[in-house]
Amino acid sequence: MRARLFLLLLTLLACVIGALQIPLGFSYAVAAQQTVFIDRLNDTDRFAALAADGLAAEDLPALRQELVRYDAVYGIPVAVLNKEHTIVVASRDGLDLKSPQVAGPIVGAASGRRAEEPLIHMPWDPDPLVVAEPFGNGGEVAGIVVTLSPTSGLRGQVWQAWSLLAGGGLLALVVFAAVAAVLSRWILRPVQSLDSAAHALAEGSLDTRVPESAGPPELRRLARSFNEMARTVSSSLEQQRAFVAEASHQMRNPLTALLLRLGNLGDELPAPAREQYAEVRHEGERLQQILEELLALARAERHLGAVGAQDVGPLLDDRLGAWRPAADARDLLLVREGQAAAPAVVDAESIGRVLDEVLDNAIKYAKPGGHIVAALSASDGAVRISVSDNGDGLPADELAKVTGRFWRSPGHANIPGSGLGLAIVAALLATFGGELEVTAAEPSGLCVTLVLPAAPAGQGLVSR
Repeated sequence: MRARLFLLLLTLLACVIGALQIPLGFSYAVAAQQTVFIDRLNDTDRFAALAADGLAAEDLPALRQELVRYDAVYGIPVAVLNKEHTIVVASRDGLDLKSPQVAGPIVGAASGRRAEEPLIHMPWDPDPLVVAEPFGNGGEVAGIVVTLSPTSGLRGQVWQAWSLLAGGGLLALVVFAAVAAVLSRWILRPVQSLDSAAHALAEGSLDTRVPESAGPPELRRLARSFNEMARTVSSSLEQQRAFVAEASHQMRNPLTALLLRLGNLGDELPAPAREQYAEVRHEGERLQQILEELLALARAERHLGAVGAQDVGPLLDDRLGAWRPAADARDLLLVREGQAAAPAVVDAESIGRVLDEVLDNAIKYAKPGGHIVAALSASDGAVRISVSDNGDGLPADELAKVTGRFWRSPGHANIPGSGLGLAIVAALLATFGGELEVTAAEPSGLCVTLVLPAAPAGQGLVSR
């Protein structure tokens, strides 16, 4: 963004400098040519007066001497022509008066017109400045005086002036570029801070704030408004999470007590009522599970455990051992693959809960007699723990929905669950910078991958 603003300011300045310097340079070239033209016109008029008085044969040597002297001093050839355009006397031999640049003014002078200033000579135009003046008596043209002024000096003068203008414009552009760089940095630094803070806030970093004392007054006011909005959003979410946690906690004890009393009543009920009793008890236990998971989710979003470098290999082995009896009960084989150890920056308690949720899901949805593969790997600054089952898996359009709260696939409606397991996993991983990836396993089933930040090399591991 700063580069775009900088280029925009620089382009605008270049346009302004060009709009000022191009007319100025053109005006200077015109003024310089006018000065030279007027000077040559005066000289040509003087020679025309001399030629009108001394065109007789006996006066030609004196006239020629005058022309030669002028040519020797100023380097400007002069020729006197009769009305047939034939050279009568010239300051040097071999003058070419037939080129279009010279013939045009001569024809105009022969018709009695005085010399007019030609179009501007650009510095790259090598043609001479031609001035042709008629002379005669009683309004009749008796002859023409032509001066052919070299324009090298004029062109050099204009080139020098244009070079100075270009150098001044370039210097102004450089100075303004330095000023524009400082200004764009000053103006856009708060915008960049706001952009970064908005992304961080959208990703769940509710404590993100931006400096309120940098940039123009309008951006400072925007920064204050953003911080106030962030505080409001953070407070609202915190109150919501606190309410969920408190409500879940307050409802858990009465519900537990109710289930205990229901359990005590089970033996005293007559046979016809025991079927309804079993359904009531099942719904009560399901409600208790939902409350437990709501409380776990609220704690995951609010609590950040002790994060440090941990070897997640032993943690994975420990949880696999804990879940092996449940896998054996469903005739499932737990397979451990990949690296034996991999240090990652995690919260050991949270990662244990995450592995429990993932392994519980895998055992729940795997086909009896199949296998579950837990693999550990480390690459590209990340540690990955993937758990794959051989169940039916999920359609591609449902994979992105698995971390939604209370979301369950229509194909798994007959399997017990609340739809909060992977939402809890994603919330716990976010507390230490981890991510959750859910993909289809080959040839069937689901692959859940925990992407954990790898511990820097040389960092000591936290003992469990």
